[in-house]
Amino acid sequence: MSKRMFARAGALLGAAVMSAGVLVAVASPAQAASLGTITVAPENGAVDTNPMFTTATSANPCPTGFGENAGLRVGPVGGPYQNLARALGGGGYDQAPVSIEPNRSLAQALGVTTVAPGNYLIIVECFSLTAGRHPDEFQLPIVVEGTNWRVDRGPVAEDTTTTLAVSPATVESGEEVTLTATVAPANAEGTVQFRRGASTVIGTAPVASGTATLTTTSLPIGTHSITATFTPANAAAFNPSSSQPQSITVELGDGPAAEQEIVADITPGAFSLAVAGNTAALAGGTVGGTATGDLNTATVTDLRGSNAGWDLTGQLEDFNTTPATSPIGAANLTWAPTASKVSGSGSVTPGTGADLGAARTLCSAALASSAGVFDCAAGLTLSVPDTAAPGAYAATLTLTLA
Repeated sequence: MSKRMFARAGALLGAAVMSAGVLVAVASPAQAASLGTITVAPENGAVDTNPMFTTATSANPCPTGFGENAGLRVGPVGGPYQNLARALGGGGYDQAPVSIEPNRSLAQALGVTTVAPGNYLIIVECFSLTAGRHPDEFQLPIVVEGTNWRVDRGPVAEDTTTTLAVSPATVESGEEVTLTATVAPANAEGTVQFRRGASTVIGTAPVASGTATLTTTSLPIGTHSITATFTPANAAAFNPSSSQPQSITVELGDGPAAEQEIVADITPGAFSLAVAGNTAALAGGTVGGTATGDLNTATVTDLRGSNAGWDLTGQLEDFNTTPATSPIGAANLTWAPTASKVSGSGSVTPGTGADLGAARTLCSAALASSAGVFDCAAGLTLSVPDTAAPGAYAATLTLTLA
């Protein structure tokens, strides 16, 4: 079971007091951005099931001032979007996450008999009594496949099967034994680990055209249970699998023989997060301009021995001054993540550059490729509103390793 580690890194924005300057107008985005995700239950179903699901709940409340009304809609990515439920009214939707119950199926909402396969978005919209619809929205991507829909969580890994052949089934001590594992489908790349009993590793061999072969003369005298376990090179494309055990008997030969079994207990190492400092200063901030800087380097150590994968995510609060004035929203800060391996056999992937209006991934390591020590960092850019009061602004960024 993965251990969750936390580190908090305060981001001090605008170390010097910002002076008044020329106001800069910032154009609205051409396409709505995400205010956060949406949770639906259940997460899949038929396109003609009415209602499409039981309830939809936004990750956060509507933005302040845009809680008069809320709506639930669905449509292809980029629109147009159609109503999936009656609009909510009465206000207060900027005080708590929005929960809406749909009253129609996906096909009914789109006004079609057959829903075309492809990618769609479920959205929750927020409205102000005076300003109208908020330009951004809560979003949940879904995929339609055949007559069913499901929440889009990326490609679905394909199951594999592994079978094992041991030849010959009976040998004398010191004679050669061939272990052959067959992995299906044949295009699944990776490695096969051969074991004797529950935990003794005989060896590992790469899979080529669906087959991995290992030859050994080191099996001890006795009857042994041999298994083969396939680990895919691409864990997102294929699932691991293990064979049924196969038996082999090693007999004492004509000559003298003596055996010793060498055992060693290996304990898990560290799974930890360290941050090189607790303050990241942004420079050059002016009203209507930008302030830039760098996040302190976060070092992830994964020596658990499980190669189970991990994600390092960041969640930012809004920026405030002391004494308090109007805050600068967390979404005004964007980061450009970088990642590098310090040591080990694994690999690390930087997150996508994005604003920090919601939890974002700084870096991650995939299943079967997460062992080692890695550095993760990011360049930071704060867009300062042209209405911001000059002052020293600060916000707290929470980094979570899981």
